[in-house]
Amino acid sequence: MQQADIIIENARILTMDRGLSRASAIALKDGLILAVGNRDAVAGLKGSGTRLLDAGGATVLPGFIDSHIHIFPGGAQLKSLNLAGLSGFDAIAEAVRKRAAQEPKTRVLIAEQAGYFMFGDDQPITRQLLDRVLPDRPLALFASDHHTMWANTAALEAAGVLHGCEMPPGNEVVMGPDGLATGELREFEGFAPITDLTPTGGREMLGLVGHEPKTSPTEAQRAIDRDILRDGVAYCASLGITSFHNMDGNFYQLELLQDIDRADGLPVRARMPFRMLPDRPLSDLEKAVEMRSRWNSDRLRADFVKIFMDGVVESTTAHMFEDYVGMQGVRGSSFFDQPEF
Repeated sequence: MQQADIIIENARILTMDRGLSRASAIALKDGLILAVGNRDAVAGLKGSGTRLLDAGGATVLPGFIDSHIHIFPGGAQLKSLNLAGLSGFDAIAEAVRKRAAQEPKTRVLIAEQAGYFMFGDDQPITRQLLDRVLPDRPLALFASDHHTMWANTAALEAAGVLHGCEMPPGNEVVMGPDGLATGELREFEGFAPITDLTPTGGREMLGLVGHEPKTSPTEAQRAIDRDILRDGVAYCASLGITSFHNMDGNFYQLELLQDIDRADGLPVRARMPFRMLPDRPLSDLEKAVEMRSRWNSDRLRADFVKIFMDGVVESTTAHMFEDYVGMQGVRGSSFFDQPEF
């Protein structure tokens, strides 16, 4: 008879099994379930080395698998100002100004979880509006879906995009009739000039566009980035997430997670894709093959490809309700003018 590593008793176990939907005890070994039922059902699996846990009547669930996550940017943004639930100019301005006072040396203040209509249904978010919120320092608001960013004039100037910038198809620095940027930045390449101003130099965002760092990060920079990822995976584990499918990926991010796994052991299982974008040649899929061969462990795998072909409805970068044939993208470039598509 096998001996369990862990036995949890006095629990409200939700098994998700129609044949036995509720139980009070469970025995585990090597991360696998040996038995589930009542105390008597697991008693024979108890040994001298078994760890006994009294759940005190708490609920025990199967681990959650998050099917869409961005662990590197998400980890970096855990410490950012969170605007979730705020609406109206006064509430937003108060939160931003309070954080700005707490971080006087931050080069660009970035806030998360901004709503497309958080200032009102009839009030578009423009650089002029954000200038009123924070007039003398770079400020940028990330939409909750992270497909759009809004920046004030100081941030646009610091990023060098106030007068516009050529972008790959599907990405855009939105321009106004005055020939200057409105403040709306669409998709990952559109707001990359802003995130490049952050302390990490935007390294946490590179997986979203499938890029690697332009220059090899120093060991000090890698240590910073590993700490960001440690925060991200620890946060997932704290919420009961045992596995996640990351929806961005590059070699650099995988190397950092592998470092963490070797040093500490990842507290969650991570599955990473190769990021395939419309302007990439099919030959790039060889990189996906390399990723799969290098990372194929129980805790870290890179065995699928994410193909991103469109934006989101809110920013009008998505055209899923229209005919793609002949669709024109940013600055006259077709979204799907590559021969492989």
